[in-house]
Amino acid sequence: MHKVLTLSLHCVMIFMAFPAWGARPFNTDDARIVDSGHCQLETFTKSQRTYSGSEFWFLPACNPWGAELTLGWNRIESETKGVAQAKFLWKPLETNGIGFASSFGMFGDDPFVNGISSLSFLDDRSVIHVNLGVLQDRSADKSRLTGGLGLEQLLFAPRLYGILEVFGQTGDKATLHTGLRLWIVPNRVQVDATYGTQQGSPSRRFTTVGLRLLF
Repeated sequence: MHKVLTLSLHCVMIFMAFPAWGARPFNTDDARIVDSGHCQLETFTKSQRTYSGSEFWFLPACNPWGAELTLGWNRIESETKGVAQAKFLWKPLETNGIGFASSFGMFGDDPFVNGISSLSFLDDRSVIHVNLGVLQDRSADKSRLTGGLGLEQLLFAPRLYGILEVFGQTGDKATLHTGLRLWIVPNRVQVDATYGTQQGSPSRRFTTVGLRLLF
């Protein structure tokens, strides 16, 4: 398992990536899906700190027959885009083990595919998520390699988790993202808040606040 992790880390450092939608507040996706016959709703706002700008995301998802299907939308400044994704779990993540999943979908007019792995350590107190994928950027008429690396760390059982991740896509600077996830009702109602930075000229800084409901 350590050899797999080392190889995955090297790949991600070469191809920092997006898009993929993991469980809030991650951008990096995880090798888990909503339980069969259940649904979730994830929604969050994102505020830019370097300049005046905001986003709103609304992402409902359900698992009717073994795959997690997401159909939602986002608004970035004044532009609204649809978001559609199908996610399949190939190997469930087990305690101190490794899980695998994959997803494909559309972000606006741009199709994407994503490979996902998650690795559990310390009896699920620490979980590492690794993504590698491809986004077809139709406006630029080019394919962009995508990926991400995230750490999910239990801070105070069973409600409070910390997250740390780095993600991006070829042609852009990587984004460093950190935050907290708090279960108000364990495995039912979650709130979260994050802070992120992306190097550039000028650099970008942002905050997010989110809500996740499972039912």
